[in-house]
Amino acid sequence: MARFEKDFRQLSRQIDSLSSGQARVSYENIFNNSPSLLRASISSDSSSDFDDSTPSQAFHIEITPRDGPYANGSFIFRIEVCPDGDYPDSQPTVSCLTRIYHPNIDTTYGNCCNNVCVSTLNDWDGGANSTFEDLLQGLMFLFYSPNPDDPLTSNVATDEKEFLANVRIAIEGGTIEDYDSAPFEINYGYKNYLKQQETQYIEKGEEIDEGLISILTREPNFKQLFTADTLEFLMNNQSASAFSHSTRHNKEAPTSS
Repeated sequence: MARFEKDFRQLSRQIDSLSSGQARVSYENIFNNSPSLLRASISSDSSSDFDDSTPSQAFHIEITPRDGPYANGSFIFRIEVCPDGDYPDSQPTVSCLTRIYHPNIDTTYGNCCNNVCVSTLNDWDGGANSTFEDLLQGLMFLFYSPNPDDPLTSNVATDEKEFLANVRIAIEGGTIEDYDSAPFEINYGYKNYLKQQETQYIEKGEEIDEGLISILTREPNFKQLFTADTLEFLMNNQSASAFSHSTRHNKEAPTSS
């Protein structure tokens, strides 16, 4: 499919400038290939939802928003067209492969196929405004302006404060009440972000924020993620943080007369 190849190359050349460095593209899902993270970011290669009996052409986009509700998380999308679909006249299939809490992306209960509601697809007609660049912009928009008024999944909170709190739980790892059937693992992109932050703190000789220490050390296998020097630094900071809490509590506690 010459048109598909041409459009993919065009997107590859422009994706960094179009996304201000917040997106990457590749034919293969090279962004999150660690076996320990497959539960958090479902690989299409292991999903029975994708029909491999029909040849298709596909590529993957990783989006890592810098700001907004989903800041510092990373999310992988599979963009797929079928040779029988007469691309670009027929719209591509867009699937989010990373588990996410979002009104317009439905990854509940393991769903990882054709699970994204984006306006670019609704208006797709194969014309000048129906390109992979337009699709990228539509996906980026979802992270900065999620639309709860036109939900793809009904069990996302409509209260803004609750919604934003749940988004952070989904990215940082934890359980959202009355949502799906399993707790969220820490998002792989956010985990990389935390490790970068931790490295910067160590290089500058600064104390790590207590909240950051809590997130870094609550991972069941966190001791396998860092070097011996880093672990010593983390544990010393964790002990100092606990001592600080204890001292502050004792100072604030009323004395008995």
